[in-house]
Amino acid sequence: MALAELAVGRRLTVVEAIAQGLIRYIAENRLQPGDRLPSERKLVEMVGASRLPLREALGVLKGLGLVEAKHGKGVFVKRLDLAALFGMLSPLLKTQADIDLDHLFQARLHLEGSIAEVAAAHRTEANLRALGDALEGMRRNLRNRRAYVRHDLDFHQELAHSSGNPIFYVFMVSIVDLLRELQFLYQDSVAIREAAVAEHEAVLNAVAVQDGPRASGAMRQHILNAMRRT
Repeated sequence: MALAELAVGRRLTVVEAIAQGLIRYIAENRLQPGDRLPSERKLVEMVGASRLPLREALGVLKGLGLVEAKHGKGVFVKRLDLAALFGMLSPLLKTQADIDLDHLFQARLHLEGSIAEVAAAHRTEANLRALGDALEGMRRNLRNRRAYVRHDLDFHQELAHSSGNPIFYVFMVSIVDLLRELQFLYQDSVAIREAAVAEHEAVLNAVAVQDGPRASGAMRQHILNAMRRT
């Protein structure tokens, strides 16, 4: 695992190179959650660096939720939680990514339409209850904008979860902060929120009867209406 092999593109710091090398080591050796990494002495030999940058690199992996240290036992691979990982990055999309409203709506129009269609095929009764709870939360909070927005975002994330596709769920989690900010750019009134509740209800009704094309169409119409409200 020569560090020079990892310095592709921009020049990496030693800690970054070691962290990337460790991730590649885990992947290439097909280590599973609960598997132990080699000892610190062995890792030092493998990466060709001292203990200090190695420990810093392991700290990076711990911060990302990829490994965990067990006192007196070593460092072990953790189960990757993609939603949590991308959720941590979501706030940065608002300030450090070159994303405008057109980008966001274009992505949502195509992906959330597909999410709704797949969710219709794979949803469970538990998913329907969670979606219904989110919708009822929106309905109860028509005059409380912050609470309304929270339940609105819950609906979209639960719909992605209902699809059974973790990539769809990661997508929704990663843009949740953008969506939250977007909600406060809309024209707003109780009447507009009531209309949005009806749009979400149309999606839920289609998902409940497992009508994928109808669910997709209802979601796409909701997003088009949201575009007009900005």
